[in-house]
Amino acid sequence: MERIEFRKLELKDKPLFDRFLRDYPPHISEMTFTNLFCWRLSKLHEFAAHKGHLLVSFMENRNRRFYQPIGPEPHKIIEEILGKSPESSFERVEKGIAEKVVGLKVKENRGMFDYVFKVSDLRDLPGDKYSQKRNFVKRFMAFNPTSCALEEKTVQHFLELQERWCNMRDCKADSSMEAEDMTVKEGLRNFNALGIHGVCIWVGGKIEGFAIGERLNANTFVEHFEKANTELIGIYQYILKEFARSIPEGIEFLNREQDLSVEGLRKAKLSYHPVKLVEKFSVTR
Repeated sequence: MERIEFRKLELKDKPLFDRFLRDYPPHISEMTFTNLFCWRLSKLHEFAAHKGHLLVSFMENRNRRFYQPIGPEPHKIIEEILGKSPESSFERVEKGIAEKVVGLKVKENRGMFDYVFKVSDLRDLPGDKYSQKRNFVKRFMAFNPTSCALEEKTVQHFLELQERWCNMRDCKADSSMEAEDMTVKEGLRNFNALGIHGVCIWVGGKIEGFAIGERLNANTFVEHFEKANTELIGIYQYILKEFARSIPEGIEFLNREQDLSVEGLRKAKLSYHPVKLVEKFSVTR
């Protein structure tokens, strides 16, 4: 196999990724420049241009593994790479791409399925099936919250809440939580350059919750993180409603990412009645 020259992801690479992701719009939450850039330090993301595609890798168990290639024929790139690097794998591959590969093992990864919701459902919480969510929002209104946007004058408050949230959970004692903390802060510190969209909730003179995300494709937004002071009952229901309200007109769906096979997280996401799940697969020799 011809040598593929990988290099570290940098902020200056955003226009290149934006062009590819515009021409080959993704459905999975991982495939945004923001996501790849902000997780690069903990996942050791690198990328290469190869035969008209962008190939993004990460390290796991000392082996280079890959996300689905971005380009016109990703299944052919998968077949080529695994044909000559049998120890590797492609992870979190969309169903439509996984179905096209020939002669390889394709395995469903349920814990990585993305949950997709109608923005209007999350905004309006209509009907009996959302009555419990409306009750939580009503309870939280007793705290007299006000909403704000992620911008230069508020970003430091976002960072302060993230620090408080992590201190309460002792993030430094858990490698996955520490990696997420680093990722959230990387996104907030570079929110302008990355084009991150965010809302925050003020209670009693300080931010007690926030949600951040961005456009995923023409009709879908993706929410990357929600953080809040869980001592305030109803705050998470209120944040999600406010985040849905803030999403630009014309965007029909919100991708709220995966549940990582965590039972409580799965139950919480299903309780909002997703309209679909974005199926993902691992592809190996």
